[in-house]
Amino acid sequence: MRIMNWYSIESIDTAIKRTSKTLFKPFDFWKWIKLGIIIIVSGGGFSGFNFNPGTFNKPAADMNMDAPLTEGMPSTQEIIDQITQFWHQYQTYILIGLVIIIFITLLFTLISSIMQFVFVEALVTNKVTIIANFKKYLRPGFNLFIIQTILGLFFLSLFILAMLSVVLPMLQSPAIITFGSILSGIFWFMIVAIVLALISGIIYSLINLSIPLVMYDQTGLIEAIKKILGRASADRKQIVVYWIMRALLWLVAAIIMGIAALIIFILLAIVIILVGLILYFILSSLGLGTGNILFWTVMIIYGLVALIPLIVLMLLVSVPVPVFMKSHMLIFLQSWYQDATIPFFDAKESREI
Repeated sequence: MRIMNWYSIESIDTAIKRTSKTLFKPFDFWKWIKLGIIIIVSGGGFSGFNFNPGTFNKPAADMNMDAPLTEGMPSTQEIIDQITQFWHQYQTYILIGLVIIIFITLLFTLISSIMQFVFVEALVTNKVTIIANFKKYLRPGFNLFIIQTILGLFFLSLFILAMLSVVLPMLQSPAIITFGSILSGIFWFMIVAIVLALISGIIYSLINLSIPLVMYDQTGLIEAIKKILGRASADRKQIVVYWIMRALLWLVAAIIMGIAALIIFILLAIVIILVGLILYFILSSLGLGTGNILFWTVMIIYGLVALIPLIVLMLLVSVPVPVFMKSHMLIFLQSWYQDATIPFFDAKESREI
């Protein structure tokens, strides 16, 4: 019986070795800093939920989940009138603010798209050159930016449409707003967010697999995506196992690096606090108390200087996990899509081994 080779699993050992070569053989501080900048600029973030705990402080007898929560609240028409008045009063500032926010968002997305190519190039060649590679991959990065913007608007539209089924009835009939309806709305929000996150994650993983084809096979981004989609549809088991392994690797690597980063941060914070206390006692012994402007000038300058090692730490700890995960992706791609030509810096050494 033939045992199937799971490329995503086999790629782990090689990814660990290549990550070690990239980051530690030899260790280059400025290389880490540049990689940290690339990773942060090309990355993303998550937002959370805030709940008001005041509702849960009521006696159990008052917690009627079907009781309307609109008592004492303004009517829908009053709310609309207030919003309309606010809009007419500040519409110029609101529009200017929206334009600035949209411009900054689009600009960051464009830079992030280009940096994804720069990151791949840095790991493949083991040479981190930001400006030159940024110029080199400006055009394919712009094409990626267009695709990501279209996808972002598409998923945003899906999210809004999905949430309208919950929000519109509440706006049309505020009397139906109850504690239970709010909970069901939150539950629906979480379901929609999770489903869209899974779908977008799958799509973006296929796009990420397409980027090296654009770079080293001299093909367009759309054509590269079609090739990856064709390979994925022909080999579904490998790509599904790849997605599962990626999720597990991200979880394990993030936990390990999170613990290590927390320990280093605590040690660094202790040193900064101790130095700050020593500085405080020195200034106090010189007769400079908290009411003296010179005291606060010195302490503020020290606080700003103390931020530098914290920023450096943030850059350094942001490097190993993304480097390993991107290396794993590239190695998997080379094994899974054998027509891909990725000129790894240690390709000759790997063949000899």
